[in-house]
Parts: sequence; structure tokens; C-alpha cells
Amino acid sequence: MYKYGEEISYDFELLMAEDYESLQFFECKNERLDNHIRHCVIQNDCIVDEDGLYFKFVDKNSGKIIGLVSLASSGIIYKVGQYTHVLPAIKIDVLAVDKNYQKLHYDFTSENDTNPDNHYYFSDEIIGMIISHCREMSEKYALVDYIVLYADKNAYRYYERNGFSDYTEFMVKENNQEIHKNIPMYLKL
Repeated sequence: MYKYGEEISYDFELLMAEDYESLQFFECKNERLDNHIRHCVIQNDCIVDEDGLYFKFVDKNSGKIIGLVSLASSGIIYKVGQYTHVLPAIKIDVLAVDKNYQKLHYDFTSENDTNPDNHYYFSDEIIGMIISHCREMSEKYALVDYIVLYADKNAYRYYERNGFSDYTEFMVKENNQEIHKNIPMYLKL
């Protein structure tokens, strides 16, 4: 296993149906999400992409899937009185990092900094790669001004540390059972 995240060489690529077996060993310590990843993302040798397009982070040394993200087109409904406008966005619908790669300091400096606000973890590197990918999509393929997500209470600080903010009073959140307890957040690209 690695001492620091900077030691990890990884690829970021589209998830394939052939990854089914690899996903069976993936564990992020969230039982509901682990179940979703193992049993719902790939079914009958096909990717089920109703939540978005799935990408994987693969450890180049072990070949193990160390992270998974689902990205979808979305928007933020911005409403002030009678005025309503949709702000173009990409939604991070699913983001999971394998338990063995969570809370792994990126380097010696991060590990030894006494101020927790200065800590930088490998999972921060993962979300940085996702943000970079979204920025590239916005610059090359379709105008996107924001990244949106619905943060689990346990992951709220992680997203906040990585530049995401709570919706403002004029931003309308989605209203569905699956995310009703989660916190809507956004990042301006």
C-alpha cells in the first residue's frame, strides 16, 4: 500500500462493461453506494447510465479501480420573483473513492502540517481531476458555467474544502426522494 497519494500513478477513463468484476472489490464505506456500484452500474454486460456517464480512476500499478464518478448534464434553476433562468452545469451524480485511498495524505508536508485546513489528500487530487475534466468539456464541447452536486452530510466538508459552496437563496434545488437529505452545492468554473 502507499504511504502518500503522490506515489500513485492512475488513469482516468470511461468505465466499461468489462469492469464488472473489478467493481465487485470496490468499497467506499458507504453501504448504499457500494451496493449501487456493485449491482446497478453494470447489469447484463451493459453500463446502466441513467445517472450519468461513468468514469473510473484506475491504479496503474495494481489495475484496481480506486474511484468512480458519474457526470451528467444539468443546470441550476435561478429564480428571482417571476424571473427564471437555467444556468448550465455538469452534475456530479455519484462520486466514490475506495476506502484504501481515503484520508491518504498526498505528501509528507500535508501529513505533518498542524493545521487541518492545510491538509491535502489523494481524494482531493481525484476531485481536482474531475473539476479539470469538467473545465475541459466546457472549453471544448459545450458551455458549462457550474458543477453541481448533492453532498451527503458526511462529505460536506470535503466538497467545501475543494471549492464548492451552498446554493444561494435564488438557486432552486432538485426535489426528489433520493437526495432530499443531501446538501445542494455548486462550484463556478
